[in-house]
Amino acid sequence: MPTTPRSQSALAADQNFQKRLASLLTSEAIVVASEDTGTEFHQQRRQLAQSILNNPTQMAYSLGPTITNGTNLVAATTSYNFEAGAIETSATDPEIRSQIATLWNVMAGA
Repeated sequence: MPTTPRSQSALAADQNFQKRLASLLTSEAIVVASEDTGTEFHQQRRQLAQSILNNPTQMAYSLGPTITNGTNLVAATTSYNFEAGAIETSATDPEIRSQIATLWNVMAGA
């Protein structure tokens, strides 16, 4: 089933997906927090990383709509799993993590 704005909105709001996203955001935040200070936009990137590390659950909720509308997640299949009672995506963890890394500067306001 092709993704739609409604399906991506439901995915971003799904608590199961938010838990997964919080973990993936945290993994990427650890990498960004330890990057070279000479990296372009480091200050803004580091600030976002610190916000995620301080409150990954809230940041997953806040950044979810941006990430779920990124190319990797729009290209994946988003569906409702009636048995689990959850919205699911066929996007793998590496695909979601790649989308997070790709959008990092945008989400950091850089």
